[in-house]
Amino acid sequence: MNDSWFRRSNGTSSGSSSIGTQGLFGNGSFDAMPFNTDFSFFVNNKNNNKPSVKLLPLSNRRTSSLANNNLTPDSGSFFFNGTSSEDTFFPLDMCQNAFVASSEFAEPARTEITLQNVVVKEQLINFAMDRHGVKFLEIHYPTDANNDLHRAVFEKLTESMIMFGGLCKNSNRNFIIQKLVEFATLDEQKVLLQRMVECGLTDIFKFEQYLVSVVTDLIKALQSSDLVDICTDQTSIHAMQRIVRHLAVDIWTFFVEFLYSGDNLMAVCRDKYGCRLVQQVIDRLSENPKAPCFNARLQLLHTLMSCVVRNCYRLSSNEFANYVVQYAIKSSGIMEMYRDMIIDKCLLRNLLSMSHDKYASHVIEGAFIFAPPSLLTEMMTEIFDGYVKDHGTNRDALDILLFHQYGNYVVQQMITICTSALMGKEERRLSPSDLGMYAAWYEQLL
Repeated sequence: MNDSWFRRSNGTSSGSSSIGTQGLFGNGSFDAMPFNTDFSFFVNNKNNNKPSVKLLPLSNRRTSSLANNNLTPDSGSFFFNGTSSEDTFFPLDMCQNAFVASSEFAEPARTEITLQNVVVKEQLINFAMDRHGVKFLEIHYPTDANNDLHRAVFEKLTESMIMFGGLCKNSNRNFIIQKLVEFATLDEQKVLLQRMVECGLTDIFKFEQYLVSVVTDLIKALQSSDLVDICTDQTSIHAMQRIVRHLAVDIWTFFVEFLYSGDNLMAVCRDKYGCRLVQQVIDRLSENPKAPCFNARLQLLHTLMSCVVRNCYRLSSNEFANYVVQYAIKSSGIMEMYRDMIIDKCLLRNLLSMSHDKYASHVIEGAFIFAPPSLLTEMMTEIFDGYVKDHGTNRDALDILLFHQYGNYVVQQMITICTSALMGKEERRLSPSDLGMYAAWYEQLL
């Protein structure tokens, strides 16, 4: 800012005749001096080692006063720091004690700073990083998602991963992120989830106290969102996976309740990304049975797996959902109970038809491998003697499967099971009667 910002013309005679009456800029001894915001000349010589004091004048003076004194106002009606020609300004609440240089300007007509001004002047980041400015943004953030300012502010504050993480971790700035979460649309929630992943959601949630509020608000927002769309999106699915993997189960219980409601389980499982998330949920709910919270997790697991069993046939026949059923069958521990339930309630009596299906045949193969001896016996018996021969061709179920495009893989698995048992490759020790049973099955397969 130049030295003549508040300089009087030499011909004026208005104002005080001395420094002690009307003000500093009368007709006294200081009239001939150019005004400079640096008041270091007032400092005592003994204190010359102290830094000079900069006073920040208000730029939004009355137009008439500026015109009468041949002054040109700075651009905009904002509070400038007077140290640069750049349009740098601050929120009005920082200007309450600003110095007023002359009695003529004792009652300036202030113009309120608007969010539009902040965005146009490209000062949004400066406001977000300032403890007063961020309060201004929080108060004036548009709640209407269709508002252009809403979109402009959201995009600017989330475009940089580093800046977004910094806002989340600060004691004051995290409140504006909470505002973004509170009024985010579904697409904006996906962006927020992605930024959480990029910033390291898990580590920040553990060690940064201020992000807890942000994550909590985000979880609450997810509860009222279209979770099917989020769980089937290639980007936001990573954030959901981290939530399930690292956060306490009681935080995302709402997601399990969502899965077994209506037809949501099928909607999520038939997606190539969603099926992985469901497998992860099953794994998390069934882990560590000795933990104190396992009983609560077991209730959720039972409800979810009951839904899987009810929809087993549909899930098994789907390109991606069949992996969820396979995962349940191959899992050990507490999941063995649900493996047996799936085989008994869903697969038995449907082995032939499901073996003809491209995707369900993989489920049948897995069932033969992991079935307990009692259920394995029932499955073998069904293939050998459980179906009536075809009247037209006089072919039995085994013969039909053997020459079927997908069914032949099931027969190959049956042969592998028998040969492994007879060659002593079974993990469990087989009795002579068990070996005889495997030998009989092997003879029927040849």
